[in-house]
Amino acid sequence: MNVSIVKQIQHQERRVPLVPAGVKRLVEIGNVVHVEHDAGLAAGFSDDDYLQAGAHIVYSRAEAIGRAELVMGVSPVQREDTEFLLPGQTIMSFGHLVTLHHETISALCDKGVTAVAYEWIENEQHHRPIVEVMGEIAGPIAVTMAARFLESHHGGRGVLLSGAPGIPPAHTVIIGGGTVGVAAARAAVGLGSQVIVLDKDPDRLRLINDMFDRRVITYRSYGYNLEKVIQFADAVIGAVWVRGGRPPLLITREMMRTMKPRSVIVDCSIDQGGITEIARPTSLTDPIFVDEGVIHCNIPNLPATVARTASFALANALFPYTRHIAEGGIEAAIKLQPGFREGIYIRQGEIHHPAVAGLMDSVATHSIVT
Repeated sequence: MNVSIVKQIQHQERRVPLVPAGVKRLVEIGNVVHVEHDAGLAAGFSDDDYLQAGAHIVYSRAEAIGRAELVMGVSPVQREDTEFLLPGQTIMSFGHLVTLHHETISALCDKGVTAVAYEWIENEQHHRPIVEVMGEIAGPIAVTMAARFLESHHGGRGVLLSGAPGIPPAHTVIIGGGTVGVAAARAAVGLGSQVIVLDKDPDRLRLINDMFDRRVITYRSYGYNLEKVIQFADAVIGAVWVRGGRPPLLITREMMRTMKPRSVIVDCSIDQGGITEIARPTSLTDPIFVDEGVIHCNIPNLPATVARTASFALANALFPYTRHIAEGGIEAAIKLQPGFREGIYIRQGEIHHPAVAGLMDSVATHSIVT
């Protein structure tokens, strides 16, 4: 199979879905791999690294996409990229489906391609391996971002998460006790912060309580508790993930007005729409804005800040699925890894995912398979 890795230019994305070691393995089993010029450079992988692994370097996006049966990227598909796609191709990337523009969806359908969203792929245990490995990276980065923007020269409160002798540590409130929330809690505890985790699931809270040997305070996540803890938070980490749609609006403007001036919210849920009333994405080069006296950091692709580590993690999680597709196509991937089907949101031009179908309800001119 012809496989292409395209360079990511949206939102200062720096990750790649296949590192040279993965390319080498694909080539060894008989595939041809094309890599767009400098696709891996920001993650520390040069064109020479890919050439030594057996890849071919191409010098335009049109050529990279046009040569492939399987196109692999990281950022969600962009409308301009659909111009280069050909019927029958498969394109894989993060989908961010609830924020995908209907014009892009229509263009993918019109091209008759198959589109796969990494974050929806499941394994045998019905876990989402790509989400989990990225969450394990995003959680600690969210805490370091909060620590950075709490610093005085960034306009923050001027507090240190760990405190100092005779000075109590800062309060970090984490909303959501899943992979991102636990990873963030681990990082915040490691830095010496006082940590509170909120989640709706009491069993999850018991697990977190035991996991941290009671060094983390846990609360059931409902209105009163959230309103109470957010008032004394120095940093808030949004770590809510909702299967099939947007997360709930948990932090209103009114609640923000009760927060400490120049406290920080890092919303890791922004790729699903965010958990605050004023949620809007920021970027790696323009990471924050201030509203209601609170600093907001809403970067959808936080792991791109550590692009090399994140690329290795992403490639490790993706490679089994990539290999199945390269060896036998989409059907082989579904047969060998049934949970791969969950990641397919368009299949040969037909919509196959409820989140995408919901976006297209009002403008649908394409077939929707339920």
